Amino acid sequence: MTSPQRSSGENDAYTRGLDAGRIEQRLQGHDDHFEKINGSIDEMTQALQNLTDELRSNVSKFSADVTSDRRDAGEREKIAVTVAAALVEKATNVREEKTQRWTALQRLFAVLGAVMLIANFTLAIYLTLNR
Repeated sequence: MTSPQRSSGENDAYTRGLDAGRIEQRLQGHDDHFEKINGSIDEMTQALQNLTDELRSNVSKFSADVTSDRRDAGEREKIAVTVAAALVEKATNVREEKTQRWTALQRLFAVLGAVMLIANFTLAIYLTLNR
């Protein structure tokens, strides 16, 4: 089969048509590539949005934990102050009880008791040795 003879004007038109087809094909390739890039950018944008939401959630949780710890620390400090005050009061009461002084009558009975004890002990020894 022989190809029909074309004139130079037809040849130029044919060549332009081939070039336009190649250009159209290249443009279509570029369009496909840009669609892939846009899809990738959309996926990255969604992934970044998800990470941002997760980060905000974690920051909120951390902030709540810190606030709770501060409140707990404040309550622990109040409890410690209350316990310390109670212990100081108890120690003061014990000290007051220990520093209670004997009256003169109590001292007299203590001295008389000690003298009687020594006298009885001495008498017991004397009687034991003289038998």
